[in-house]
Amino acid sequence: MQKTFIGILLVILGVVLFALNNSAVVSINFWEWGVESNLSLVIIIAVTFGAMTSFILSLPYRAKKNHEIKNRDKSIKRLENQVRQLEKEIKNKVDEKRKEQNEPNEMAD
Repeated sequence: MQKTFIGILLVILGVVLFALNNSAVVSINFWEWGVESNLSLVIIIAVTFGAMTSFILSLPYRAKKNHEIKNRDKSIKRLENQVRQLEKEIKNKVDEKRKEQNEPNEMAD
């Protein structure tokens, strides 16, 4: 998590430095719409829009993975409970076996 955060900060720093070094005025045309703006502002807006789009498009995948993790956690807890129950049963069986082995010895005495 911390490595990801540092990586994101480095990318943001790189984009900001690139944008600040490219401060010329550019013309942007999209169909009939057009605007002139500072290149650094255009770069920052484009990167921000791309990051938001990437985040939004990754939400279904992340939700699916979170659901799978929750299901696996439930399965792990269920299996751990089964292991504890089986360990108790084994301990009880071992104790019963020991008692059975000790009883004939006590009667022989």
